Amino acid sequence: MNIDDEEAAGSATLMNTLPDRHRTVLRLRLAHRLPAVEVARILGTTVEAVLLLQHAALNLLRRQLAAEAVGGGNPANGRY
Repeated sequence: MNIDDEEAAGSATLMNTLPDRHRTVLRLRLAHRLPAVEVARILGTTVEAVLLLQHAALNLLRRQLAAEAVGGGNPANGRY
């Protein structure tokens, strides 16, 4: 496994720790590059809800990355 493979595996692992709805919003917005209005239509919600979920998901990922950098803790299980 090279560094790119390791980074991709780590990213996938982090994404999998997110709640389903957060993960779905990030995948549709970032991987598929869909506009918020389209994601809202797909999920049957509002644009505001999509943007809030996206913001929350990115904050969760930031906290997880920070915890790993400090000492390998996982915010999902309460270890920061």
